[in-house]
Order: sequence, then C-alpha cells, then structure tokens
Amino acid sequence: MSKRMPSTPFSDLIREIGLKKKKDADDRLAELGLNAQQGQMIGYIAEHEDRGLIQKDLAEHFNRKEASITSMLQGLEKKGYIKRVIPKENERQKKIYLLDKAAVLVEEFNEIFAEVEKSITDSLTEEEAETLMKLLHKVNSNL
Repeated sequence: MSKRMPSTPFSDLIREIGLKKKKDADDRLAELGLNAQQGQMIGYIAEHEDRGLIQKDLAEHFNRKEASITSMLQGLEKKGYIKRVIPKENERQKKIYLLDKAAVLVEEFNEIFAEVEKSITDSLTEEEAETLMKLLHKVNSNL
C-alpha cells in the first residue's frame, strides 16, 4: 500500500502563479535576447551602480551563490550590457556598471515588469489587491 503525499494547495498554487508570471516575463525579455533574471539584474545594477556595486552585493540581493552571479555577469558582459572595473583602492573587488546599451533597456524592462505585475491583480478590486499584498508580506516575513 503506497503512502499518499499530503496535499499542499497553497504551495502548489503559489508555485503555479510564479511559473506563469516568470514565463510571461521570460517571453517578453526573450525578444530582447535576455531572461528575467538578467533583466532584474540589469535593473538592480541601474538602481545601485552609483554606490559602487560589487558582485557580493548582487549575490546577497538575489540570494544566489557568487559563482552563479559570476556566470550571469560574464553573460551580460559578453552581450555588451555591463562592464566590470577594478578600482585602484581594492583590486580584489570589481565594480559593476551598465553600458549605454543596457541603460536604454532599463525603461523597457520597467514596462515589461509593470505589465507582468499588473496582470497579477487585474482581476482584483483595489481592496482585494491590498489585502493580498498584506497577506503575502505576512507569510513571507514568517518564512
């Protein structure tokens, strides 16, 4: 007699929504030759490069190992979206900057992610959307 796995309706539904929204974003960004993670990374760099962003900052923000961040940065560098500069004061930490090619895309990314975000709450009233956000924050803070 096989054991039946316990039902996980919340996890299943959250995962399904996440996968659908990721696919939407990936489809739109694929038209630009990028994936959602690369788009988010370019956006984050654009917002924070003025403070001297380094790879460790990206690893912490995106909750990823530095090796996977290195791989993503190498891909963005090869495509001509970013440059990494070795400062004289600390030759072990490369500062990360957007190139003009990426800066132009940031506005387009913002539109793409705003559309994906809006599609999540399109069928909700303003009050329902606020309640959903509060509940998701509450669940997230307890994880």
